[in-house]
Amino acid sequence: MSLVLGFSAFAQRQVIKNDIVPFQASINKTVVGNDVATQATTNYVPQTSKSVVVNRYEDMEDAETMTTSYDLQSNSWCSNRMYQLPNGSVGVVGTLSHEANQTASDRGTGYNFFDGSEWGDQPDNRIEPFRTGWPTICQYKENGEVMISHAPVHCWIRETAGEGEWQDMGLLPDHPEGYPYDEDLAWPRVATSGDNNEIIHVIADLQHSGDVTEHHQVYYRSEDGGQTWITDFSPLQQDGEEANHYSADAYNIASNGHTVAIIYSDDLQSNVVMYKSTDDGQTWNRTVIWENPYYGCDWATDSCSIFTDTCFGPSNVALAIDNHGVCHVAMNVYEYIHSELSDSYTTWRGRTVDGIYYWNDTQDAPIADTYHEEYVGTPYEEHFAQPNPHHALRLWWPDPQNPGYVHMNADSTKWAGYIPMYYDENGSLIQYDSDKFYIENDYFYKFRSGQSGMPALSIDPLGNIACAYSAPCTRRESDESTPHYMRSIYVSYYNVDEGYWHQVEDDLTDDGVNFLYMYSENIFTISANNTVNPGEFWFGFQSDDVVGLYWGSNATQGSATDNVIHACKVIAPAEYVSVPENNDAQEAVYSIYPNPATNYMVVSSAMDTDATITIFNIVGQTVSQFNKHLGTGENTISIDLKSGVYFCTISANGFDKTVKVVVK
Repeated sequence: MSLVLGFSAFAQRQVIKNDIVPFQASINKTVVGNDVATQATTNYVPQTSKSVVVNRYEDMEDAETMTTSYDLQSNSWCSNRMYQLPNGSVGVVGTLSHEANQTASDRGTGYNFFDGSEWGDQPDNRIEPFRTGWPTICQYKENGEVMISHAPVHCWIRETAGEGEWQDMGLLPDHPEGYPYDEDLAWPRVATSGDNNEIIHVIADLQHSGDVTEHHQVYYRSEDGGQTWITDFSPLQQDGEEANHYSADAYNIASNGHTVAIIYSDDLQSNVVMYKSTDDGQTWNRTVIWENPYYGCDWATDSCSIFTDTCFGPSNVALAIDNHGVCHVAMNVYEYIHSELSDSYTTWRGRTVDGIYYWNDTQDAPIADTYHEEYVGTPYEEHFAQPNPHHALRLWWPDPQNPGYVHMNADSTKWAGYIPMYYDENGSLIQYDSDKFYIENDYFYKFRSGQSGMPALSIDPLGNIACAYSAPCTRRESDESTPHYMRSIYVSYYNVDEGYWHQVEDDLTDDGVNFLYMYSENIFTISANNTVNPGEFWFGFQSDDVVGLYWGSNATQGSATDNVIHACKVIAPAEYVSVPENNDAQEAVYSIYPNPATNYMVVSSAMDTDATITIFNIVGQTVSQFNKHLGTGENTISIDLKSGVYFCTISANGFDKTVKVVVK
């Protein structure tokens, strides 16, 4: 039924003329040309109008958490910059500087905290007493938080989030045994796991600049609050992957309960690889999510037949884990080709190469193309009928009934988003100009030419998902002499009961009357991976009024601007997610600790409710059962058990929560 609903959700196919524009660049990331094709007229087959929802701003709460002149929040995409505690509070970090110059001597971690009712004042200063940046943050233990700063990579902890001084736990170890160079660690990502989020996991990068730049990812694990660390090469490199396939910021980490996952994704020649652990990072299982047909090829010397076809591949990747331990992934996709022996390649910009692909680890991997019966007997049969690894992530396909036109893949179980389409009052699709898609170097290497990029995932406790991403808005332009389409943050929703995406439903910059940020450019999407209320999701993004970046090797802005880091709570429309009619029908118990226990346990509850507490031994026999009223917050429960391993089930408000408890 879910598959039927998914396909029918996009039965009205978008069919448009293929008017993409090529852009040539070199593999060493120096642009060698911009061969812009003649702009073709875009024609559309009549269809039912579909556009982003308006008049929804009353269901969103936007806050300006900090202002920074430093606009390069990541080399690729952002992750682990926002989290939500079980009590509903939210923490967010960003790279902060108030110096409008290329020195940024005050650069460091900007931090703000939402206590459940209001945000704090925007930060005036960084957390650290020294210059750093590119922070990453998450929950630590029951009510605390841990932040990891970049270069130097320090661990900072607060036992109570939003309160008191940060405790500097010191530098993380420089590198694992056997690393041949003396570089400093940089570009970290952090997550916590365990019964009480007490185990800290960090993935970071060691970069060696020589004749060839080398990147080595390193994995750190601490069980004592950052006092000591287990240090090793990342699971990727332990598994024999070549170091240079994945560069700085080309990885992500997520956790939920005892499950931890690390994902790697770079562009042009890299696979998308995920390592998943269900035992707090002690052992890892490898999954190649997408297998790049260019993987392992030397473009300058190999005469491979694969060079004769374009490839649809990902660059930015988002990762989140739901409460059942399922890993969810969103990837931006762009089209590129390498057709001869050199270091140059060509990508395309425009709507018909664009998309955000969705995958989870209950699905098959690697993602593969299938046989396309609709092309049999058409001029496209030879090229498109048989499965082709270059097309496994292809959203826009040639329309077999209309030569020269393309249409979307109808499977909305796999596609979360794309550049949105807008219609006039007569239901006609509004035309757009591909030349207004900003494609200068500073954005080219962040988004590639697919334009939609930097996806972020947020999952509610029921398993509903929201995916936010940055894409050009063809309804609004910059006020420059040579206008560009400004970028918005769009949101799509995945209903856990239906099993497919309601695509491009919300624009976080649209208040339903006028654009809240009419001339704002919105990039670097972040999210709270897991939220505590059904149908509620948290996202963030960076916004300023100038297209392009001031910082970075490919920067185009001539001067610094004020960039605002936003945080936005989004309440999804009821038709897009599965939420009980009774809002009280939510899981009451969200943690049971300490573990190991002695003569008591603490049960944290999201509400006042009556509960039944049952304790089983290792063979399933009930050794204790009693009723207790739980108040909102922490509840202490006395236990009188012999040393051993038990299972404790707390039944409250129609939900059961079971944890394994070791009693000493």
